[in-house]
Amino acid sequence: MNSIVKLKNVEQWEEIRNELSPADELIIFKYSPVCSISAMVEQDFNLWYSKLPDESKLKFVKVNVIEAKDVSRKIAEDLEVKHESPQLIWLKNKSEIKWAASHFDITIDELKARL
Repeated sequence: MNSIVKLKNVEQWEEIRNELSPADELIIFKYSPVCSISAMVEQDFNLWYSKLPDESKLKFVKVNVIEAKDVSRKIAEDLEVKHESPQLIWLKNKSEIKWAASHFDITIDELKARL
């Protein structure tokens, strides 16, 4: 299974996005380390991620919206998605949004349903 890349700068985001093939799917998880809702949602996300099969082809990135504000803004701008935190954006075909959700709409059941 692919590991989760922690995006720290816009260049990393652009590099990952440019390297995606049309068959790749990318899950972007944006969170705030000082928000209790983010902490709860991130815990569920991490649990779901840990149970994915090793052969999963999904790619993952996380963005700390406080440490990497510019990355978070760039993602919102590039994908034309309103910034929220916590937020999950699931891409397919490089930039097509398969699913986007925020706050308590990001659940293990919802993630499983999208596989």
